[in-house]
Amino acid sequence: MNLSFKIARRYFFSRKKGGGLNLISIISGISLLGYVVGTAALIIVLSVFNGFEQLFTSMYANFDSDLKIVSTEGKTFRVNEPLLQTLKTTDGVEAWSKVIEENVLLRYQNQQAIATIKGVDEQYVSVTQFDSTIISGYVDVRHDSLFAVVGQGVAYRLSVDPNDVFKALAIYVPKKDAQSIINPDDAFNKTLIYPGGVFAVQDEVDHKYVICPYAFVANLLERENEVSSIDVKLNQPNDAEFIKEKLKEKLGDRFNVKTRFEQRDSFFKVMRSEKAVSYLILLFILVIAASNTISSLYILSLEKQRDMYVLKSLGLSPQKAANIFIVEGLFVAFVGGGVGLLLGLTLCYLQQSYGLIALQEATDVMFSAYPVQVKLLDVLLVSATVMALGYITTLYPAARVKKLMQE
Repeated sequence: MNLSFKIARRYFFSRKKGGGLNLISIISGISLLGYVVGTAALIIVLSVFNGFEQLFTSMYANFDSDLKIVSTEGKTFRVNEPLLQTLKTTDGVEAWSKVIEENVLLRYQNQQAIATIKGVDEQYVSVTQFDSTIISGYVDVRHDSLFAVVGQGVAYRLSVDPNDVFKALAIYVPKKDAQSIINPDDAFNKTLIYPGGVFAVQDEVDHKYVICPYAFVANLLERENEVSSIDVKLNQPNDAEFIKEKLKEKLGDRFNVKTRFEQRDSFFKVMRSEKAVSYLILLFILVIAASNTISSLYILSLEKQRDMYVLKSLGLSPQKAANIFIVEGLFVAFVGGGVGLLLGLTLCYLQQSYGLIALQEATDVMFSAYPVQVKLLDVLLVSATVMALGYITTLYPAARVKKLMQE
């Protein structure tokens, strides 16, 4: 293989007698450039998708808990002592919060909108760090509080002013046992609460939720001591999968335990699908570069046919002759992929450190530039892809030379 490598290296850097590059060197250079561009593009695009996933995960982390316990048999379930005892005795569980949700009609002055009211107890702030999402006013979810925190999107639709303490937010929800709709007023529970603050997480959340104290919502919905879910905070969030399985084993089939990613399953599935599609599209660039390598190796085998006969007469075996072209193809893939990898990682570092490319019309500091996160798994995937393509491109030219040497 050492002899094959030396000959392949000489072929790659061969020049015409006059000093100019020959056709093989030009085609090899184009192939190498294709590997550089394709590899760099793959690293950059995959890292940008990772950056957005990390960004949205960190944003949802202030609204979603590490684990969420929900019922498999209905919208709500009662919180009993065995359930609380399970949470207390499970290693890794730090705190939990009772949560109840329902769709409601909101009215504020002359505006109205459909939203989801989310009742949370006092532990919710520590379980999710929800207070860090407040952009105006304050959050107060104490048992006797009469203040709500409105999502930014809902606040915009209703023109809510959290600084106006004289305007209340009216909440309408169908009565639990309403039988007649002759008089609509009798079919709904109505109550008032004051919007004390506005929060901002992400558009999907901001346009949907209004956060209120648990006692207030449970009373409005006539579901005392019932919850839609129990949000759980862990000592070590990285152990979420392990603790999830322990809780599922203890709680049985009546309950389902969801991790942070499973709570936003559709959102993260879409992001990962887009990442996979982008990978396949950019892979096409590498395939084009690989096809150029096949062309250059085939032309090289034609041009060096006389050399092969000379080497054969000197005792070079057909397999070693084929190895020359295998090494040549791998050399192009290795050099091109290595340069592209270094280029891609460098650009990712510069983007991460200095925000070279800004997001258009971005107003939030968090979104001022494209987020980037390089993952080792992506680097290994791209590297393996490049080398695999490099090897595949050598099969036909190497087989042709081996057959030629056996004649």
